[in-house]
Amino acid sequence: MYSGSCECKSVRYQFQGEPLTCYACHCTDCQTSSGSAFGLSMIVNDKDVEVTEGDISVNTIDTNGIKVQKHYCAQCGTSFWFSADEYPGIMALKPGTFDDTSWFKPIAHLWVRSAQSWVMLDKFTPQYEKQPEISELIDLWAKKKNA
Repeated sequence: MYSGSCECKSVRYQFQGEPLTCYACHCTDCQTSSGSAFGLSMIVNDKDVEVTEGDISVNTIDTNGIKVQKHYCAQCGTSFWFSADEYPGIMALKPGTFDDTSWFKPIAHLWVRSAQSWVMLDKFTPQYEKQPEISELIDLWAKKKNA
């Protein structure tokens, strides 16, 4: 089990499952959303995440024609995860919100054609110019886990 919280600690959650995959995305949407050079996403089953303290706020945004729900702390604005009706049963958890972030490493870098020029990528981690199929990212995670 892994616990996490927002910056102000008014919302806490627990993750009691195994990630399906985890990646760093360098697309311009993730750069804007994170306010950084890239965003980290960990795809998980939504049934494995439980809010244990506080209340999550939700905004719906349009991302390339898909209605995406952004789940965040209304007090400090920390994003916890994104979900979409088009992807039932899973969510893109923001793993930087875990109390301990030492246990995971992104399996791939996506949208590297949009990556900031000063970002140095690990040559041993797969890189994708654009968005690969989620099934490919899930397979990469499973191979790493079973290696």
